[in-house]
Amino acid sequence: MRTLCGAWAVCLAVSACGAGTEIGDGTGGDEARVSCPAPSACTLAPPTQRGTGSWDHPIASRITVAEGAARHRGRDLFLRQGEAQWAIAKFAYGVADKDLEDETVDVWLARDCRTWERLGSARTQSDGATQSVEGVPAGGGRLFFPIPSARALGVGRHRIRFVVRGDGSTADAVIDVLPADARVAVSDVDGTLTSSEWAAFGALLTQQPPAAHPGAPEALWALARRGYHIFYLTARPEWMDPTTHQWLTLRGFPPGIVHTTTGATGALNSAAQRFKIDELTALRTRLGYAPDYGFGNRASDVATYNTVGVDPRHAWYYQLTGDLGGGNYNGDYRSLVAPFDVLPRVCR
Repeated sequence: MRTLCGAWAVCLAVSACGAGTEIGDGTGGDEARVSCPAPSACTLAPPTQRGTGSWDHPIASRITVAEGAARHRGRDLFLRQGEAQWAIAKFAYGVADKDLEDETVDVWLARDCRTWERLGSARTQSDGATQSVEGVPAGGGRLFFPIPSARALGVGRHRIRFVVRGDGSTADAVIDVLPADARVAVSDVDGTLTSSEWAAFGALLTQQPPAAHPGAPEALWALARRGYHIFYLTARPEWMDPTTHQWLTLRGFPPGIVHTTTGATGALNSAAQRFKIDELTALRTRLGYAPDYGFGNRASDVATYNTVGVDPRHAWYYQLTGDLGGGNYNGDYRSLVAPFDVLPRVCR
């Protein structure tokens, strides 16, 4: 088996990545041994919330709550300094995803993932609302809270907790305020990181979380250690956002930003591709350049990454055969860990 070595401290087997593959320019020496600060998991005890149990609309909201368990979800965000900053969430109950409308929600911030401070409160939207922010459409159960400029978030990772005043139920979101020249790696989730394309949906029935492909957490951690911000982009329905976060943590993936669709049914095929192109185009506009690395497992991922300008030499497709659009066949994530570990650091 031929190997591809060049300036690398380690060699890649050609069977793992294809002849002519370029991952990056390893530097070796001290640079290769020094990692960037690890991204924070942002886990801390919840804030002390007082004054719950008071509904703005007692009859209507108690009917909504009777639909079943809370399925609230926050919206993670990449932001840049100087931009308008928002805390965004959706509040709904039961398998019917019944919207909680016109109810008060308190908004808390863990600045730099350290200690909680209360930012204020806002009411959830009702049907017919027209305000949309950060690509998230308006509608019943939505909440868009503008973070006051006097309390703006600095560069770093921050956690938002939303608390429904009526019953104390919660949602969470993470905001990464990116430094200048921040670098991003984007990955699909289903089939790319999970053991199969439909494993997560099967887990809804079996209650057994799917496995991750061997080496996938370690490969993404290798990029995180070099300073790349990880963006998990999935066409799953929005109500799966919390379980997606939980699965990534359970399987040992690095903390990152998670985006699902904003709909209740998710997206498939061309609709999924359009969703991902729109998301990455918005990110490219924000950064001024495309993500540096891309991971996928379907032809639609190839088309998406090529459309938004991900360098094909840095696009990796898990066990995908056919036209890779200049990208790389990824037969085993474990073969990527060592080369990623000696990439130049991109943290600031």
